[in-house]
Amino acid sequence: MDLKTIGSLLTHGIFTIPDYQRGYSWGTNQLEEFWDDLVDVEHVSEHYTGTITLIKKEKHDIENGDDIIGTREYTIYDIVDGQQRLTTIHLFLISIYFRLRELNEAEEDIIRHVRYKDKEFLRLNNIENQVFFKTLLIEEDYYKITELEFENKTQFNLKNAREYFYNKLHKLNAKKATNLLDNLMSRFKVNIFELRKETEVGLIFETMNDRGLKLSDLDKIKNYLIYLSHRINDNTLAKDTNRKFGKIFNELMKISMNDRLTDRTLAKIENTFLQDSVIVYRGLTKDLDDIHKLVKTNIIPKNHLKKDLFSGLHPMINETRKKIEDFTSFLLKSSIQYVLISLKEFEDEKVNEYLLKLEKLKKLDSFTPILLSIATGEKKIKKDKLEKIIENLEKFAFRLSFSGRKNNTGISELNSIAYDIYRNKTNLTEVKQKIKDLTIEHSQQEFKETFLDTNIYKKNDNNDVIKYFLYEYEAYLIKESNSNNKLLNFKGFFNQTDISIEHIHPQSSQPGEKNLKSVDRIGNLILLKKKVNSRISNRTFNKKKESYQMSDFISSQNIANSNDWDEKNIRERAKKLAKFGNKKWKI
Repeated sequence: MDLKTIGSLLTHGIFTIPDYQRGYSWGTNQLEEFWDDLVDVEHVSEHYTGTITLIKKEKHDIENGDDIIGTREYTIYDIVDGQQRLTTIHLFLISIYFRLRELNEAEEDIIRHVRYKDKEFLRLNNIENQVFFKTLLIEEDYYKITELEFENKTQFNLKNAREYFYNKLHKLNAKKATNLLDNLMSRFKVNIFELRKETEVGLIFETMNDRGLKLSDLDKIKNYLIYLSHRINDNTLAKDTNRKFGKIFNELMKISMNDRLTDRTLAKIENTFLQDSVIVYRGLTKDLDDIHKLVKTNIIPKNHLKKDLFSGLHPMINETRKKIEDFTSFLLKSSIQYVLISLKEFEDEKVNEYLLKLEKLKKLDSFTPILLSIATGEKKIKKDKLEKIIENLEKFAFRLSFSGRKNNTGISELNSIAYDIYRNKTNLTEVKQKIKDLTIEHSQQEFKETFLDTNIYKKNDNNDVIKYFLYEYEAYLIKESNSNNKLLNFKGFFNQTDISIEHIHPQSSQPGEKNLKSVDRIGNLILLKKKVNSRISNRTFNKKKESYQMSDFISSQNIANSNDWDEKNIRERAKKLAKFGNKKWKI
């Protein structure tokens, strides 16, 4: 293997990231590994950092002047694999250049193949991201870097990398910084692999997958479909598949950006998206843990591609081509709707509120396939009918949450309905009835018994289901009593951080008080501001009443009218709440 130094790689030419590729996704963990390798390579002669796979761009694919930097004409390459490393290297080089310039030790050669005047040697696959990247390569003022506003996950990661390297390099003197630069340019080695044409991309990666290279399922499926396109000698189809998957990656990145402070990773988002999409597209619900294999065996099988297929006239060529076109088009359409569902960003705010309610009931993920099927189906569903279906789903979700049954109850039936909707095998009237039938299985008596006998409050849980119910009960009391009390809308209420669930009879009884077995049941729970809850904490009921009377919530004020609070009071209130629940979420 003829390994090249990073210094040699950078002189190779101008690098562009194709629009079907992901955005920059390296986070702090990957940056720390990169930094540790830079430091550790000091003790060895070289460090192999991977393969850079490139495709040389043809002259007719290059816009006028794009290959000219200064007075020199450069070869332009699309980066098939290695864009994360190469982007990181460029950000590191500009960071170390600025650090050495701060120490009056910088040489222009450091960034000779990073940027020259107003042109960069690395071009990203999105205009907005390229402008952002260019700013990071030009701006020397660290404070201004920290103040940059990012619009997507790629920009967030680019900014994070620039800040990371600044903070690391700022602690080093000129000698140590120069040593790191030498380590990168001369001791880091790569294997440069050039493909002849874009249609080889899927073929190469499909082979790599069989040898155990780790890629996401979405990447594997993309590469498999490009591989099939290559097998039937359809270059146009291969390129179209590339472009569509690039758009899919960009769509799903929007969820990742929104979830950047949670533990959801992009891989999890992609896998869930694929699972839900396959349920809708083919009605498959088994073996969803290996979607790549499922696509190869059930959706677009590989085993029918015999040698005689490639005569150019074989009828299965058109069949394979149509399967690829249909599936990729569906995935693209599905990704757009999946993002709208996940982020609750439909034009209809009422639909968004129902989606938020499903999320608080911990059922949005489970119900996504049926929502996807409605959004991607052949027939355009009218606004009022869509709202009615989601309303019925919310009723089912609520009753299921208060039934004590398993969380996956009814999911297989809903997934079957999802497939039937997409394939136009059912109509909306039948869908509403099927959801109603599922809901009826959870009888009003069962619902009431749950309210009376289930310890619904769970320690170390956000208990959003309880907050959701008590919010709706509060809204009902305000309306019934013609009160002037103001209650935020559902989204506004859950955006508040100062609302908690109060146990009327405390979880830890005072000395001399009875411990009640129903302390965690719905009849013993009310909404209360956190500061009030914290102040009255484990006080006796009589000492809490004054705070309840001053509460912003009518439901809490009503409790203050009771003389005492025991098992009987809790049960009576639970009956009243069950009656309200049965009426509010009636079948």
